[in-house]
Amino acid sequence: MLQSAVAQDNYSKLRGSPEDSLLTRNFPGAWNLPGTDLYMKIGGYFRLDALYDFNGAGSRNQLLIGQIPVDGTEAANAGPFFNMHVRETRFNLDIRRTTELGRPLKFFIEFDFFDESLSAAQPRMRHAFVKYGNVLVGQTWTNLSDLRVFPFIMDFSAGDALFGGRSVQVRYEKYFKKHWQYSFALEMPGLNGIYAPDNDAGAKMPTLPLFSARLSNERDKGMLMLGGQAEQLRWDGRKQGPDATALGWGVVFNGRQFFTNRLFATWHSSYNVGMISQILVFGGTDQGAVLLPDGELYLEDAITLAIGGGYQLSKSVSTNIAYAYLKRGNLTYRPEDALEKGGMGHFNLIWQIDPKATAGIEYAWGKVHTLENSKGNASRLQVMVKYAF
Repeated sequence: MLQSAVAQDNYSKLRGSPEDSLLTRNFPGAWNLPGTDLYMKIGGYFRLDALYDFNGAGSRNQLLIGQIPVDGTEAANAGPFFNMHVRETRFNLDIRRTTELGRPLKFFIEFDFFDESLSAAQPRMRHAFVKYGNVLVGQTWTNLSDLRVFPFIMDFSAGDALFGGRSVQVRYEKYFKKHWQYSFALEMPGLNGIYAPDNDAGAKMPTLPLFSARLSNERDKGMLMLGGQAEQLRWDGRKQGPDATALGWGVVFNGRQFFTNRLFATWHSSYNVGMISQILVFGGTDQGAVLLPDGELYLEDAITLAIGGGYQLSKSVSTNIAYAYLKRGNLTYRPEDALEKGGMGHFNLIWQIDPKATAGIEYAWGKVHTLENSKGNASRLQVMVKYAF
């Protein structure tokens, strides 16, 4: 019994692959551009999602832990709603060649339509990078991000508890012995992550790139990854307030294991100090540190845990289940309604109609607690139809 197409996509494509797979001779589906040594492939997929939210919680397009309202608030009084969208539809362009030195060169760019700051779906750049041999330059998943640590989840916020995301970076990665790879990266730090309640004049203004390192073991039956990163947290008072700096850091331990051709399990864990905005659910927020009146940065911490798995029920039907949990600490200077901990679960059935077409149904649920121990719940049903090209 072969792994499902969904499992194959999650395991073999989401992170990347050894250098040899970049060579044009191993580039299926591409065609030679006449008169050049370039090979090009157009890829992506169309996807339609229909959702019914039982609690009227948060985004109409995805279920986010950070948007679940607590009982007794105005947001919690919202009724159920229905939504249908094609925002996850995406397309990409992959161009490769083998240079005169025999080294593979790859250019990749991808767009989707999942910018929720816009009322209508418009293209949003996900990836844009060049990879030459062992060196990658551009925007893609951070050095510590690896989506293989999740089973296939239909909801777009599947990686709520993922410590990482996408960033502009320069990365070097190398397979130094059989099954083993290391990588180092300099990445663009986020321009957020510091809460300054008494100083609106300043802004977060790092002067150094984020540094990350990763060691991974890649096998046919699974993978393990251990990594860490450090970031300068710097507040620029712009001569109207205090200047402050501190060191934020985080570590991750991830894995995926196939027990049989039908059954696999995944896990993701992270701990960070001062880098809560690196957790996807808090991306782009001021979570991570607080600028105190005396000009010091007070660092908050957080732990994330995610477990999941998938099982191939038949040749064309598979099922996946996942649960993610996060807990924050050192929240002395946050308001009482701040999110302290929360969890999100997903369960689905996926039908592989043919090698290109997929359909599925998924139930998602979530629960949150605030500092004052207020609680909130959410649940949602989602149906999708997807066609890859």
